[in-house]
Amino acid sequence: MSKDVRKTERFTQIPIYSNLSSREVAQIISITEEVIVEPGKDVFAPGEPADAFYVVQSGRIEIRLVNEERADKKMTIATLSDRSVFGEMSFLHDRPRSAYASAVEETRLSKIKGAEFRALMEKGDLAAYKVIHNFALLIASRLRRVENELVNALNELGPGKRTQRLKELQEFRNTLFQEWSF
Repeated sequence: MSKDVRKTERFTQIPIYSNLSSREVAQIISITEEVIVEPGKDVFAPGEPADAFYVVQSGRIEIRLVNEERADKKMTIATLSDRSVFGEMSFLHDRPRSAYASAVEETRLSKIKGAEFRALMEKGDLAAYKVIHNFALLIASRLRRVENELVNALNELGPGKRTQRLKELQEFRNTLFQEWSF
């Protein structure tokens, strides 16, 4: 089995590539660069341009936000490992990075180059659109998990505070799902 076939098979095991054909995976691989990140080093930091998105091939990445109360402290919001995708939100929205992505241990990443990926989209490439569709599914799943965690946290409050917070959550959801236009 050739190295290219093995690499293609490995990529099809990554959820955002799972419904791509071998030819489509090869297109994505052609705009991908392998990156090794040493422990404690940042892949990106807040304010940096979102010039790519990443897939963890091996190792672990922490996604951290600056603590608003203490700027010298960072709060870990996720720890990602094999086949996890990160950096897609700023990339898709074409905004500067909003968080730190740091290697916990030596980590091997696939860096999907932004300009090349956007070029595939601009020419109407089906592989790029399938990846975007899979991003939408991934982000929806993450949003559902966050909402469930929020509801669980609210349930731990006393009845008075819970009622007020649930009302605020519902108002936010109404804004998010009914009033925002994209």
